Amino acid sequence: MGAMEAPKETTPFARMLKELREDRGISQSRLAEASHFDHSYVSRLESGNRAPTREAVSKLADALGLDARQRDSLLAAAGFMPQRVESLFADEPVLSDVFQLLSNDDIPEPVRMNVRQMLKVMVQQARLASHSEEFPSDPGGHLMAD
Repeated sequence: MGAMEAPKETTPFARMLKELREDRGISQSRLAEASHFDHSYVSRLESGNRAPTREAVSKLADALGLDARQRDSLLAAAGFMPQRVESLFADEPVLSDVFQLLSNDDIPEPVRMNVRQMLKVMVQQARLASHSEEFPSDPGGHLMAD
């Protein structure tokens, strides 16, 4: 890197991989060996100079002994779909509950259909609210229709 170049900003995956490795007290060399990679590959992943394949993320997760939630977080940080889709909602428990409800075959389809319709209306309302500056409102904060 030249004197005038700014350091490359690390990716979410690079930061997460390094943090998981350091939390376990494992060196880059040891992680590389355990996941059957060259040390320089792990180094480039952690610096953000190299993007992993899905298979590489799985090998690293195995070598780090990650649980299912951590593995899914690492996959998502690398830009891959997690093994369990509900992992995408880990920070939003309500969304996780909704996902479980909508995928539960014990709940009658008409009920699930109603929930989908309500969600659709809520999303439409949120989109309208995000563009509310385009619509005049009355002092009570209600949107005015033309």
